[in-house]
Amino acid sequence: MITGKQIQLKKLIWQVPAFILLLIVLGNVTMLVVLKGDKLTGQMFLYGSINSVLVGGSFALGLSLMVNILDRKLPWLHFPLKRLIIQFFVTIGFSLVLIVAAILLTGFFWQQKITSNYFLETGYFMTKITFIFVFAGSLISNAVLFFKNWKEAAVQQEKLKRIQLNLQYETLKSQVSPHFLFNTLNSLTSLISTNPEKAIDFVKKLSDVYRYVLDQKDHELVDLASELKFVESYVFLQKIRFETNLDVQINVNPKNFKVIPLSVQMLVENAIKHSEISDRKPLQLLIYTTDDQCLIVENQLQKKTGSEGSGSGIQNIRERYEFFTNKKVVIFENLEKYQVSIPLLTD
Repeated sequence: MITGKQIQLKKLIWQVPAFILLLIVLGNVTMLVVLKGDKLTGQMFLYGSINSVLVGGSFALGLSLMVNILDRKLPWLHFPLKRLIIQFFVTIGFSLVLIVAAILLTGFFWQQKITSNYFLETGYFMTKITFIFVFAGSLISNAVLFFKNWKEAAVQQEKLKRIQLNLQYETLKSQVSPHFLFNTLNSLTSLISTNPEKAIDFVKKLSDVYRYVLDQKDHELVDLASELKFVESYVFLQKIRFETNLDVQINVNPKNFKVIPLSVQMLVENAIKHSEISDRKPLQLLIYTTDDQCLIVENQLQKKTGSEGSGSGIQNIRERYEFFTNKKVVIFENLEKYQVSIPLLTD
């Protein structure tokens, strides 16, 4: 079986020589441009090739390292202007260092005495060559980075769609499961005979729940106000079943915040599904926001026997939030309470 290291080694076997050959070609083409039609001698070809490999290779490796560091510290998406300015000055500074190194290397190679005149003349010549290298290198590297980022963005978008569809499937599955339908229809049957007006409200809320799930199937983000209205409809259905044993308090100012569709409802559903709810142990659910722009769904810890889940719902929410923010979905649990914190997003 071929290992990952072996695959990387095979790539390097042809990539390194190809890279060196490319540097030699670029270096000597640059020499021809700078010489403006003068004859390129064998000595100059050797000089250009050595400088291309040493200086050009150092520039390419240094530029690659610089771009990788800046991608982590100052990504283009979040700091475009600051990234442009810093990368420009870093590139210029790095190029000047390489020019000085190339002048010293040339003087050593040709056994020249490094005088001020020699430094200025050679520096002028090397600056023209370096400028062409910087321009060509930046053009090629940015083109490669553009297509690489475009490909990664397309892959991430497809991944997000799959995760979103999976969450919708899980939500729909829970809403149309035999257990949910049995409890819902049982509650509705009781209401029809005892409280017809409330039965009508029950049917409207049930319709709102299914309509919201279907309406949000193509949306990546929704207004927090819409999500909370959906949660209220869902809680109304559950309170018909559990009556006063279920208490849900919502203390949220939606403002212009957005959330992942169905995320808050799924957290409420998980709390109800995995908790014991009875006259002996009523369940209180708290939904509130914090100063650091997070929404928390919290309930006292009273696990129902045999209700352990796979955690796929929470994991799904975590993965979807990773596409929109660096802030994490946080779970906190102790002997008294269980809470999940999700980030509130803005445009």
